[in-house]
Amino acid sequence: MIRFDEEEIKYLAVELPDEIKFFKYSGDFNGERAAIAAYLKKDIPFALKRRLDIEDVIAEGMLDDYNTDFDALLGRIRKKYPACGPEHLEHIIGLGNADYIRKNGVRYFQNAAASNIFGCNGHYLKSISDPDVPPEEPNRLRRENLRIMREKGERAVRITVEEKLSVDSGSQRPGRTIRVHLPYPCECPHQTDITLLDASHPVKIGKSAHCTAFIEVPYLPGDVYSVKFAYTLRIPYFRPDPSKTSLGQPSFFTGEQPPHIRFTPAILALAKELKGVETNRLVLAGRAYEWVTTHVVYSYMREYLFIDNIPEFAMMNGRGDCGVQALLFITLCRAMGVPARWQSGSHVRPDGIGSHDWAQFYVEPWGWMWCDPSFGGGALRSGDRVLWNHYFCNLDVFREINCTDFQQPFDPPKKFMRRDPYDNQSGEAEYEDAGLGFDTTRERSVISFEELI
Repeated sequence: MIRFDEEEIKYLAVELPDEIKFFKYSGDFNGERAAIAAYLKKDIPFALKRRLDIEDVIAEGMLDDYNTDFDALLGRIRKKYPACGPEHLEHIIGLGNADYIRKNGVRYFQNAAASNIFGCNGHYLKSISDPDVPPEEPNRLRRENLRIMREKGERAVRITVEEKLSVDSGSQRPGRTIRVHLPYPCECPHQTDITLLDASHPVKIGKSAHCTAFIEVPYLPGDVYSVKFAYTLRIPYFRPDPSKTSLGQPSFFTGEQPPHIRFTPAILALAKELKGVETNRLVLAGRAYEWVTTHVVYSYMREYLFIDNIPEFAMMNGRGDCGVQALLFITLCRAMGVPARWQSGSHVRPDGIGSHDWAQFYVEPWGWMWCDPSFGGGALRSGDRVLWNHYFCNLDVFREINCTDFQQPFDPPKKFMRRDPYDNQSGEAEYEDAGLGFDTTRERSVISFEELI
């Protein structure tokens, strides 16, 4: 894995040579890597060299990540849901819930496609075997959260979480210094009283917008790196009236941030269509939210490192996970002059925890408010327009905020390329002389979830 300066991720916006694109888009990643090696021997501009260095890492990852054909995927699903037939799997694929590429015309699915399908389509798969399965009720906790926030004007909780990371068996190197970054709560206006309760090794808490608990020790066989922490989350309830929007508005967080937050011709055309002659920034942000939630359906995604332009992917393909939808919202807002930024971490419930991304946008006189397109879009498709309205301007308390901006360095910085150079949810590790990439396993659990008065 290449040594990597965080600033150099912007070179992913550099166009690839046609020969390399031919191999890439035909699914011949071995051929692509060979072509990249040949190009790197030439006298080429620095920007193209770094683009090819990063592309080589992407091609290697795609080789490892897409090795499951249709029959193998169906077989994995049938082990849990025997009644699932090829037509049912095709239906799920048509919904956009199984990421795949084509190699020589044959579909190969992302290796985690089966578990992703279980997460997105478990209720559908159960109903195939048992038509009497009761209707799914995905929004119960979120509706209860909305009720409390409306009554009190806010909601506050105290949450305790444990994070663990271990090195996969094929990458263990006893005696080598290992550097581990575990996700850790960011100190920010709505997340306070952060307390480190326990740790497997001495830790340093970073000060970056991507907050981590950093461990640097010699690697010992079987070591598991862990931290346990508690934090208080207090989320206010906003009821902004567009007629009260201030005339004077700031211009921060309205620029581009390559390689993904870019004002491409397609993005600018859609932004112009949405904006029309409107100037009220609250209304404009609402138009971006409405477009994303009505045109992009939720789908698990490949690693973000493997996508050339995330907002355009969502716009052109009509699908994307929480972060893909949030980035499209942010990019459209900025293209219309509305300040918008990334926020992410975990969706934390009393009974479980999982990665999640959302957005913030800024309108005076209210300041920073929230937007969660994936939760909002899911509510809309389930027929709950009240919750759909809630997730524009408001949030819930089922959160752990690890990142307050997009594409930021760690403190201390990583030496080698991150598995996710844009976000911080999976934990990262490297040896002093080599990156670990995707060769780690992360576990996390909710220890306690306490309502505060």
